Amino acid sequence: MLNQIVLDFLSLLLSYGPTIFVMAFDIVILVFAIIIYKRNSYKYGITLIISSILSLASNVIYISIQYPFLGYRLQVELGLPIIEVLLILNTWGFVFFGLNTASAILLVISIILIYKTHKKDRID
Repeated sequence: MLNQIVLDFLSLLLSYGPTIFVMAFDIVILVFAIIIYKRNSYKYGITLIISSILSLASNVIYISIQYPFLGYRLQVELGLPIIEVLLILNTWGFVFFGLNTASAILLVISIILIYKTHKKDRID
């Protein structure tokens, strides 16, 4: 009964399109990081891998719980009071915020490590 919301293609594309594109980009970063770590075993390979995995986890959870429609489903279909719906949505918002913040911090650390590893003295 919970999966009976009928949506047109444009609505689904606008709701999940950016998330799917970010997931594709995260998969590319993950493959790149794994290749770099296996070939050269640089330190930043691990941080890139963890960063992309955290971002992928956030996006998979976002799609799997159908976050854009979660409030509607909780209130209308399950009949929960609005205060509980807001509490659940805020909790999920903090979960996504935490995962994305941790991923961004690890990505910045990776960029700093890449810069320090490959910094060379250049002659003009």
